[in-house]
Amino acid sequence: MDNITEVYKNIYRAVIPLRGNPLKSINIFIIKGEDKTLIVDTGFNTEEVRSCTDDYIEKLNIDLNKTIVFITHLHSDHTGLTGYFTEKGAKIYMPSLDAEIMDDMRKSNGKYWKRIQDFAHIQGLGVDGLRIEDHPGFRFRTRDSFDFVAKNPGDEISLGDFNFKVISLSGHTPGMVGLYDKDKSILFCGDHILYKITSNIQFWGFDFGDSLGNYLKNLKKVKELNIKYLYGSHRNRIRDANKRIDEIFLHHDKRLKEAYSALENGPLTPRDVTVRMKWDITAKTWEEFPKSQKWFAVGEAHAHLEHLRTLGKVDYIDKNKDGVLYYFIKK
Repeated sequence: MDNITEVYKNIYRAVIPLRGNPLKSINIFIIKGEDKTLIVDTGFNTEEVRSCTDDYIEKLNIDLNKTIVFITHLHSDHTGLTGYFTEKGAKIYMPSLDAEIMDDMRKSNGKYWKRIQDFAHIQGLGVDGLRIEDHPGFRFRTRDSFDFVAKNPGDEISLGDFNFKVISLSGHTPGMVGLYDKDKSILFCGDHILYKITSNIQFWGFDFGDSLGNYLKNLKKVKELNIKYLYGSHRNRIRDANKRIDEIFLHHDKRLKEAYSALENGPLTPRDVTVRMKWDITAKTWEEFPKSQKWFAVGEAHAHLEHLRTLGKVDYIDKNKDGVLYYFIKK
């Protein structure tokens, strides 16, 4: 069981590879109760991930007919095997908002993917010739519809001597949630807080509001909980949750200043702001950026621009009357 470790009494972490993805792997958490099991998230819908999943199911002696799979949010590295688990008898719990979006995501001609392409246009990404087929979320999404039990902020899940409350961690996705056990000071936080890397905060559309602002608000909320045992979905365990939260606040403050500074020489599209920002990636130029990562980088830059707009520091114009947005500093 080299890839499976007990991180807390009756809580196990299985590290599942995400081949070809910058995240490298995902942490799947398994909570064992006396008569049922709770699994947090699933991994991509690939043969390798399915094989690794079958492996930890066998080694931990999990009865899927007595198992709940709790989905923290809609991204395909967390939801890819929902259909697979359903077929094997497990129940799926997930937040309603992300479930609604995800149900549309599974369709290749769904409104979600049309929105992503519309975003690419308004962000100025049209010049890069991206295809929706290059988007990792499109390629690895679950194709199957599935029944689920809605679990939203305020709902509770009891398992053995664990008593979890569902809390909102929106920002990374519109409806992302975590599982919080107050008495044990445990939080399964999905992608909200990660070791050494930062959660990708995207522009989700004007109808979803300030995604970065929502993320920072929920980051502050988690800090006030003083979590002792924080379990994130990628990389190593964070030993000091509040220290890491402070680091993330500083990171986004720096990124906001970077995005603002990019606008000092005049209005720019989110894409052109992205090109002027620094990214922790091996590509030396924007042209060398993997196509799959261009979607995420521009979406993140756009989220920072929208947060600056919410703060009243910048605004945008449709300069050429073609739907492409240009952000500028408000005087």
